[in-house]
Amino acid sequence: MDIQQALAAIGEPTRYRIVRLLAASPLTVGEVAAALGALQPQTTKHLQALEAAGLVRIHALGRRRVVRLDRTGLETLAGALTGIAASLPDEEADALERYEHGIAAAAAALGAAAAEAAAGADRRGVLRSTVELSRTLAAPPERVWVAFTDPGIAALWWAPPHFEVVSCAASGTPGDPVRLVLREGDGAEYTSEGRVVAADPGRTLVWEQAPLDGGGAPLFDTTLTLALSPATREAGRTRLELRIDAAAARADAAPALAGLQPGWDALLDGLERLVQAGEV
Repeated sequence: MDIQQALAAIGEPTRYRIVRLLAASPLTVGEVAAALGALQPQTTKHLQALEAAGLVRIHALGRRRVVRLDRTGLETLAGALTGIAASLPDEEADALERYEHGIAAAAAALGAAAAEAAAGADRRGVLRSTVELSRTLAAPPERVWVAFTDPGIAALWWAPPHFEVVSCAASGTPGDPVRLVLREGDGAEYTSEGRVVAADPGRTLVWEQAPLDGGGAPLFDTTLTLALSPATREAGRTRLELRIDAAAARADAAPALAGLQPGWDALLDGLERLVQAGEV
């Protein structure tokens, strides 16, 4: 079977209706035409296209032509689509779904906060958000520390799905710059930058990082606090806790602010996979 031919045949609306009709029982060409409210010559052309694609069989019984679905052809088509579905990486699909749901939930929360600010709950017009995430990683704290402070290793995981790291500046030294440039598949680039505020090697890292708009101005400010500790009862493992405090005074910052939690969730998923692969 030519799978593309079969998809093109069944994808035409009238032909799909014919397939649904024949799923109930075989019909004569005339019965199919009557059910469609179409002329028989037009119906015949549709049936010939479905037959050529291997989806129906037409039987000549005397003067009657009876049409039925070709079970083998449909099973072949279904098997091809099932094979495509089975090849999808589950973890990537799950990450994208969590990212999408997370943005929707965060956007709703931000909308409520913006309404409160407009009503005078925050007269300065500053929209604030705090995100707290945690993971238990199969590596000791000193190795996880390197994953955050070595730019070469950070560049391996510091990008959400379908982004690539163009450049990365990470450090564990207070005062050093933090800078990340990401690129989407269409070539669009996104930059964030800041600096390391405080560091206790292997334990605590605090840094500021702000995403920049197209003109290079900060969309909003974030302070990120990373805490690492040995996982209790699990030798050689690390309990990671990350707190992100964000503040935005620009209305156009809401979408990016909404993406903080799902975005960092996806990043930490990437870090976890990197650790499990032994690359950290």
